[in-house]
Amino acid sequence: MSPGFPSPPIPPMEPVKCEKAFDSEDHIFQVKWDGVRVLAFFNGAEVTLQNRRLHDRTLQYPELQSLRQLVKHPIIIDGEIIALKDGSPSFPTVMRRDRVRNANTASSMVKTIPISYMVFDILYYRNSSTTDLPWYKRHEILQDALPSRHPPFHIVDNFTGGIELFTQVQKMKLEGIVAKAKDSRYIPGGKSHYWKKIKNRPLLTCYIGGFTLRGTIVNSLLMGIFEQDRLLYIGRAGSGLKEEEWEKLTLVLSGIRTDTPPFENPPRQTGITWVKPVYRAIVEYSEWTEESHLRSPVIKQIL
Repeated sequence: MSPGFPSPPIPPMEPVKCEKAFDSEDHIFQVKWDGVRVLAFFNGAEVTLQNRRLHDRTLQYPELQSLRQLVKHPIIIDGEIIALKDGSPSFPTVMRRDRVRNANTASSMVKTIPISYMVFDILYYRNSSTTDLPWYKRHEILQDALPSRHPPFHIVDNFTGGIELFTQVQKMKLEGIVAKAKDSRYIPGGKSHYWKKIKNRPLLTCYIGGFTLRGTIVNSLLMGIFEQDRLLYIGRAGSGLKEEEWEKLTLVLSGIRTDTPPFENPPRQTGITWVKPVYRAIVEYSEWTEESHLRSPVIKQIL
């Protein structure tokens, strides 16, 4: 074990919101991956993992223990763990890994739900902290310390144009991009204007599993997505439709009511009418919450 090695937890550095993509010679641009933020600590003897909320995640991702074979010196790296569904990063899918609390289950899911660890920063290497170094220097050290692609470890790609990258991210329906000042140091424990996140509001097709009423008219929909054969509740959407659309939806949904919730994880609240998951809605949203719910969902179309 390295003397003076920083022990977890270390609160990660966070970006601030930025409304529009931009170009700048003073910044590099990276894809914002839709996954679980994790810091990996290798003290020369063992690997431990910590998430954004400072909780231990060592059990959940046993394949990241291979860090011990990849690096020769103590190291702390920062990145995002992602899992793919239909070829795209899926937050609900990676959360199935993140919620595991049994080591045997975690080991069995290494093959059924493979993950990638998208590494984008380094906080410590050999016997020194790197947080006070500028980003470009930290990136050089990261490239020297870690093979760029040694699954499940991947060093993220850097781009020089923010506007073009954001355009491509929109086409690919990814979460967004992050702009990082090239001379910025790593500041644990809070948001910093040195990092700016530009969010794409992607679309998601959800199944309608219930509704609430205002008077006699539907005013919000309970949404879900299928993971294998399970319908998982992912939040409630109550904006985006016109009054006449809500009235029409009230008549349609009243004909498919059911006594039992179709969700495997129904919300605990009163005043819900359950329906068979026959109809779908296209929903625009800002991001996923840690609870695997949609943040700020807006209904765009009923299918």
